[in-house]
Amino acid sequence: MEAYRDQYASVFRGGRGVTLIGISNDAPEEMASWMADADFPFVFATDIEGQTADSFGTGLRDNAMVSRRTVIVVDPEGRISYTAFPFSAIDPTAYEELEAAIAAVAPQVDEGEQHDLEEEIAREASLLPAGDC
Repeated sequence: MEAYRDQYASVFRGGRGVTLIGISNDAPEEMASWMADADFPFVFATDIEGQTADSFGTGLRDNAMVSRRTVIVVDPEGRISYTAFPFSAIDPTAYEELEAAIAAVAPQVDEGEQHDLEEEIAREASLLPAGDC
């Protein structure tokens, strides 16, 4: 999940017109502690029994861990528009595909918001000092 956090501005448009929900089958107490330590800019939900995983076809292994990391993009009308099953968190092209899938369904941002987003992306890549434009 750290990779999602680290690429939040670019892949997930800094949350503009996009809602990212990380779903884990960890206990809420464990997840809350981990989330606070890692400073995630998005929300998480728990799926201890694996019902959400089952509904999207990923399910749980015998050790109660999710069988495969899956990324699902739901469009503004509530339809699944993209599924990466399994999602390869270590493959940079997976994030490029995810970014394109989000861009295809996310609401457009106005010119000012676009400028802010580009500035945030540049800062994320350490190309621009904070506050400069």
